[in-house]
Parts: sequence; structure tokens; C-alpha cells
Amino acid sequence: MQPSKLPGLIADLELVRSNLRRVARNHEEVIASVGSEPEFFLNSAASVVLQDFYNTVEKSFEQIAVEIDGSLPSGDAWHYQLLQRMSVAIPGRRPAFLDQELAHTLHEYLRFRHLFRNIYGFDLDWERIEPLLVELPPVLESFLSSVDAFLLFLNSLLEAET
Repeated sequence: MQPSKLPGLIADLELVRSNLRRVARNHEEVIASVGSEPEFFLNSAASVVLQDFYNTVEKSFEQIAVEIDGSLPSGDAWHYQLLQRMSVAIPGRRPAFLDQELAHTLHEYLRFRHLFRNIYGFDLDWERIEPLLVELPPVLESFLSSVDAFLLFLNSLLEAET
């Protein structure tokens, strides 16, 4: 990786942290609305929170894949391949960004995002949404821990370059 790209990637990952805090606030609003909002609104709002969460996660993967790995996966299953790639170290380039357990959990959010993008809003099912919504806070915290660990790695590279 070119040293000049490190500060930009570090800034991008800091932005991911900020965006995830916004997702967490939106999650709290949705949870507070359970039982008081009509089903369609609640399903829609919860689905948007889940999609925003995974979009933010995947954006960080894309930045790492491009800036450090050198490329994004291609083909029909590239989103899943990207997620899997983040759970393995690339010798001489970077450590694993995620552990296998977190990658497995995030796969459920990826699957939901795919579903959300490919069905009508009135077909959203609370029974599919609720478990992901309930589990979001610990998953988000675990992901933020991965971001923090990766930022330490990037900062150590930056220090070694200077």
C-alpha cells in the first residue's frame, strides 16, 4: 500500500465509526417505537436501519479491498466473497479485519439487505426483521471493535512510514 493512501483510509474508517453511531441512534428510535407504530412503518424503518448498518459495514470492506488488497471481488457473489475476504489475513498486506464468528453473523445482515432490496415494502416480515434488529447492538459493538483494531494496524503502518 502506498503510504500516501493511509491517511485517507484512516479517515474513511473514522467516518464509518461516525456513521455507525448514527445507525445506533436510529436503531434506538425504532426499538422505542415497537408497539406504537403501524406495522408497515415499523417494518420499513427497521429494515432501513438494518440496510444502513450493512451498507456502512460493506463500504469499509470495499475501501480496504481497494486500498490495501488491490481489488474488489467480481461476479455474482462478490458481496459474499468480499465479506469472506475480510475474515482472512493477506500475508504481507494486512491482518484479518473480522473474526470468523463476526463474519458469519454479518452474513445474516448481508442476506437481509439482499432481501430488502429485492422485495416490496409490504412484503417485509417482522419475524425476519426482529431478530436482526434485537441483535444489532452487540453486532455493531463487535464490528466497531474490529474497526478500532484495524485502525491501530493502519496507524502502526503510518508510523513506520514516517
